[in-house]
Parts: sequence; structure tokens; C-alpha cells
Amino acid sequence: MARKAKASLARAALTGASLRAMFAGAAKLLEANVEQVNALNVFPVPDGDTGTNMFLTLREVSKAACTARGDSASDVARAMADSALRQARGNSGVILSQFFKGIAEGLDGKAEFDAIDLAGALQSARDYSYQAVGKPVEGTMLTVIRRVAEVAHEDAASCATVLELLTRACAVAKETVEATPSMLPVLRQAGVVDAGGWGLYIVLEGVRRALAGESTVPAALPVAGVNGAVALSREFLAAVEHELYGYCTQLLISGRGLDVEGIRGRLMGMARSVVVVGDGAAVKVHAHTDDPGAILTFGASLGHLSQVKVDDMDAQRQGFSAMHRGKQGETKAVALVAVASGDGLRRLFESLGADVVVDGGDTMNPSVEQLLDAIQSCPSQNVILLPNNKNIVPTVVQAAGMATKSAKAVASTTIPQGIAAALSYGAEKEFDACLSDMGAALGTVKTVRVTEATRSVTLDGVEVKKGQKIGLVEESVVAAGEEAGPVLRATLEKAGLDEGQLVTLYWGKGLDGSCALSDMEILKEAFPRAEFELVNGGQAHYSYIASIE
Repeated sequence: MARKAKASLARAALTGASLRAMFAGAAKLLEANVEQVNALNVFPVPDGDTGTNMFLTLREVSKAACTARGDSASDVARAMADSALRQARGNSGVILSQFFKGIAEGLDGKAEFDAIDLAGALQSARDYSYQAVGKPVEGTMLTVIRRVAEVAHEDAASCATVLELLTRACAVAKETVEATPSMLPVLRQAGVVDAGGWGLYIVLEGVRRALAGESTVPAALPVAGVNGAVALSREFLAAVEHELYGYCTQLLISGRGLDVEGIRGRLMGMARSVVVVGDGAAVKVHAHTDDPGAILTFGASLGHLSQVKVDDMDAQRQGFSAMHRGKQGETKAVALVAVASGDGLRRLFESLGADVVVDGGDTMNPSVEQLLDAIQSCPSQNVILLPNNKNIVPTVVQAAGMATKSAKAVASTTIPQGIAAALSYGAEKEFDACLSDMGAALGTVKTVRVTEATRSVTLDGVEVKKGQKIGLVEESVVAAGEEAGPVLRATLEKAGLDEGQLVTLYWGKGLDGSCALSDMEILKEAFPRAEFELVNGGQAHYSYIASIE
């Protein structure tokens, strides 16, 4: 049976079932190499999700191939293309969606396809991919698509099978990826090949291996043009350290009579790295901008928005630099690991020197293994951990005791305590001195929190109803009510807010900036002798976390 299947896939003309198997194999091979592709990514901004975006897009494409209405090559290719448009993620995923659109165009109306049909489809894939990008840049996955299409066109007539054509296509794809640093200065400076191009090669190699009946799940493929582990040059890291990138903005516009070219032209005047694909009913947008609101407003004027995603690329760049500096073996006297949830709190701890911020808090305590991984990834043999939650302290202490490095916990039980401790952290301090300074800082702040009651109860003399907002000073419930703002004010009163004290308010999910600002203005009137600062913490479960110093 296995021999018959292999023979079927390798024959001159292939069916929709063959197409399904080919791209299922590609998805498996890419999944095994996602992190490797992520580690290469430096263009157009140093975020680390090229491999992830391509894999998530390809995974949905592979699923769609299995639910196509018919079994012809045309039916399966069209199902994959339709899914790719709606599920595309990131710049690389959107370009990949156009690759599938071209394949579907080239196989339209065909029950089966041969090498010549596939060559035509690859040329369509090239054309659609280039059209999608506002300002195409050579040395990227676009170049790989173009070279593959050119070689397929030149060699198709001399290839007896699709497998033979794909073997040649994979060879030129790999050669092209190896040459990308000579085409793109940022790659040459970083000392790596293009991530999207390497990801596309893996997709083609996965297709080829499935067609040949070979394994598609190795631990990892050796990266073209890179010897050993991926490590970006110090010069490149220094060059990108302080660059500003803005926001990566993605959305799907659904409507009627949408003008893809017009939308692309308009967005090119509003943003950078613009990729726009789709048709009159659905348009996928990817763009880099300093003002994502303007793009969202423009999109909303055209139709219904969905799959909206806005990422802070400057925060990605900081994490990217920290990650790769660690891979280079750059060391410091003392490293810092903090536990926190919420984008704002994560960025705050990173700005205070945290090498790793482990996602965690109430209802999402990190595991010992996660903490051990964080300790191991730090660029130092001495590591300090901030749990920032009383329920996480035991896990952090256990992880510190199991680590092969010298690791110690500073037992912060709240976010304000952790921030106070982080302010006393110094990467070049002696380990014991740093521990002592950070431990002493825990007692310099008082913590106030406003959250929602999960059940009705009377605590500390306060009657609380399920669903009400409750205010806590440290661990004691002191106030309850229907709205976060008034409860916060009552809680601060109970906390004994004194003249001249500084109150930092971290507002969380469920509130917006205007609401938080309004609440702070009311507090300023109620406590005229105190100073207030407002920070978007983005934390779950707590409307407000307040630090009183």
C-alpha cells in the first residue's frame, strides 16, 4: 500500500489529493523549524515571529485543503487560497497567501496537474506576491519566489514529473536564500539569511519530501549560509538598539466592491511596509505605522473589520536585542527575572532591566520548568527572581533551588513591591549587595488593588456581593462598590494616604485610558496633597493596582 501511495505521488499528473498530501507535509516540516526561522528574522523590523506567522498560515491552509468541496486539483487549490487570505498572519503570512492565490489561479479548472501546469502556477504566484507589496525589496522571500518561478518556467518542459521540477525548484530556492545577504545590507550586517526566504524554502522542501515519500519531520534543517547556531552580529544589534519602528497593524476588511489597488495606494501614503491583498469582498492589510488608529479608521470606513492585531514593534525590538545578546554569551554580573502579566507591566519590568519577564499572576501561575528555562536563558551565572505574587513565591523559591546557576528569590508578593525592588536592581552590583538592596526596597511601598469579587462574602467587616468591585490594602478588603473609580478612592482613604506621598496607578484590562484618566483627576481633587502618576499596566483581573510611596 505504501509503495502504491509513493508511486501515485511521483507520477506525471497529480490530483487534488496529491496537493493535500504535499502541503500537509510542508506544514509538518515548517512546524519542526519554526523557532529556527524566527531566530533569523531581522527585516523589516527585528521581531521574531516570521516562522510562527508562516506556520500558522500554512496550518490553516492545510486544514482547508482537507475540507475542499471537490477532489480536483482546482478545488483543493482554491480552498487553500481562500483560507490563506483570511488566516494570513504578518507580512510573511500575507505574502504566502498570495503564493497560494497564484497556485489556485494557475490550476484553475484542472482536475490534475503536471510539471508544466505547476510551472505556470508558480509564475502566477510570483506575480501576485509582488503585486501585494507596496514597495518590493529584493533579498527577501519575494526574490526566492521569483527565482523559483523563473527556473520552473525554464525547466518544466524537460521535467518528466512534478517531483523532478520541485527538486530543481528547491535547489534554486536554497541557493537564492544563501545569496540574500549580498542583496540586502541589513542581512549582511546582521550576518544571517532572510527569514521569510528560508521559511519558503522549507515549505517547498516539505512539499518535495512529501511527494518523494521522505520524512518531513526532522529536528531542524541546517540553515542556509549559517554555520552553527544563529547569532546576530554585535554591530547589527548596536545599530538597531535605538531605532524606532512604531506599530505593526493587521486587519481584514469585509465589504462590497472593495478596490484593492486603491486601498494599497492610500495606505502607502499613511504607512510603511504596506502589504494589501484580497478581492472585492475581503481585503487583508499589513502595515507599519506610528498611528494605527488612522489605519483602523480608514479600514472601518470601507467595511467591517475583523482579525485586528496591533503589535508594538519597539517593544519587540527590545526583546529581540535582549534575546540575541543572550545567545551571543554577553554576560553581566547579575541578571533579573520577573513574573508579570499585561503588556504594560511587562514593558515596565524590561525597562527596569529584567532580562526575562515570565508571563504569570493570579489564575496563571508559571511552572517551575518555565522559571528554570528563564533562569537558564539569562546572560549571567547569578540570577535574581521577582515573583510579584504571594502564590508564586513558593514556585520561584523551588526553581531557584533547582537551578544549575546561582539563583535567589526576592520575595515580592505584589507588583508594586516588585517594581520597587527592580528600581534597586543593578546589573553590575555584587550579587549579595544587589539581593540586599532589592530586599530592603520591598518595605518602601504600600499596595492597593481593585478587583472583582468572585463570590458573596463578608471579609474584614466589609460585606461583599459577587460581581462587585472590591478594594484591598495589602491583603485586607476595605471597600466594595459597583464601580472601580469610587472603590479605588475609598480604598486609598482607608490606606491612610498622607501629604506628599506618590501614588502610581496601573490600570488594567476592562478599562480604557480615558476612563483611567478621569478617575485620576477625581483622585487629585480628593487628595490634593498627594502626587499621582498613571501607567497602562494591561494586567488581567485588577482594574487598578496602586503603589503608594
